[in-house]
Amino acid sequence: MKGKKILIPVLLLITLIAIGVTIWALCFRDTAPVLAPDYAPVEEESNAQAIEDDSGEKLEAEEGGGAVSLTYSNEVTIDLSDKAASLVFANPGKSLQDMVVQIVIDDTVIVQSGTLKPGNQVTTLNLLDGAEKQLQPGGYDGKFVVFYYDPDTGEKAVVNTEIPITVTVQE
Repeated sequence: MKGKKILIPVLLLITLIAIGVTIWALCFRDTAPVLAPDYAPVEEESNAQAIEDDSGEKLEAEEGGGAVSLTYSNEVTIDLSDKAASLVFANPGKSLQDMVVQIVIDDTVIVQSGTLKPGNQVTTLNLLDGAEKQLQPGGYDGKFVVFYYDPDTGEKAVVNTEIPITVTVQE
């Protein structure tokens, strides 16, 4: 009899905790992925710099097609105090497409650039709002996800590129 009196409050407590976790997971957790725009962002990446000694000779492509060239480092450092990522990512002048680059860790977009025109590169990108709260100091396997856009119409290309990277997070 005494065991039943203790069992009911324990089961009630477990039920209340389960309901609380469910409400938190459904209402308060921000896990929505950042979607790549169907059209290139109007604003160019503010941290973009011209690539020195870039000849700008364009690649050849079939009519209606595109061709790109990438220059990048597969190591990225994120400074939580600055809320910024240090990287090397370039869209050489010979590319025929604009680009938007994302840094993704565990299917979560941490960084997304503005439009990166041919002949430009970035060495610093700002973290998305709240991304610093999702990271702890240490090493992560991540990836660059690169989306391509027609420079005339801004339309997103059918293909994109995923490049494995190592991300080091520090405070």
